[in-house]
Amino acid sequence: MLSAPPGPADPGMPANQRVVFLEALGLTLREHYPGVLCEIRRFRAGLPPVMRVTWGNEESEIGCDLSGDGWNFVHGLDPSRVIGPAGSLSASARAVADALGLGGHPDH
Repeated sequence: MLSAPPGPADPGMPANQRVVFLEALGLTLREHYPGVLCEIRRFRAGLPPVMRVTWGNEESEIGCDLSGDGWNFVHGLDPSRVIGPAGSLSASARAVADALGLGGHPDH
């Protein structure tokens, strides 16, 4: 499990577990699918952060939700639309890539 965010934290917003997992997923996506853009969006209105993933004209927002089974990546802020467990970055990245129509990576 990651104990610190892989990149520099926004000095105006404290890091939290969701951001740590989303940043790790973003790194995995960029490593396996060059050209994918990932941006963490933090809201001040009490909403949890999400990651916007962009490939060409396709875009998806990925959230991270804590359930009884642990942390899961979800589509948007909908905990019922589970992408995969936060502990399985490669499989979750593959599911996001498939949803964006990225096709396969040679290592998968």
